[in-house]
Amino acid sequence: AEEKVYSTNARNMMRLSNGDASGGSVYDNNPSSTKARMRRAMVGCKSSAARSVAGESIGMKNFSEKECNMEVMNGRGAGFMLEALTQLDCPTCPYGIGSR
Repeated sequence: AEEKVYSTNARNMMRLSNGDASGGSVYDNNPSSTKARMRRAMVGCKSSAARSVAGESIGMKNFSEKECNMEVMNGRGAGFMLEALTQLDCPTCPYGIGSR
C-alpha cells in the first residue's frame, strides 16, 4: 500500500528518499514559445554535462557557461542546447538533466 503524505514538504522528502531529485517538476526540452526555449537553454548552460554534449555537437571543447550563454543569446539560438538536453533527459534528476 502507498503511504499517505499530507504536506508538500513531506511529499518532497518521500520523493528524495525514493531517489527522485526533480522536486516534482516536469521539464519540457521542446517548449513552443521562443522565450521559453531560450530560458530552458540557459538552464542547460549551467550544467557541465549539458555543456559538454552541446559543445561536442557544435565543435567546441571546454565550453564555458559564459560562451554557452553567448551562443544561446547571440549565436546559434537555443536549438543546439535543447538537443543536448533531450539526449540527457532524466525526469528524476535535478532540473531534468542527467549525466552520461
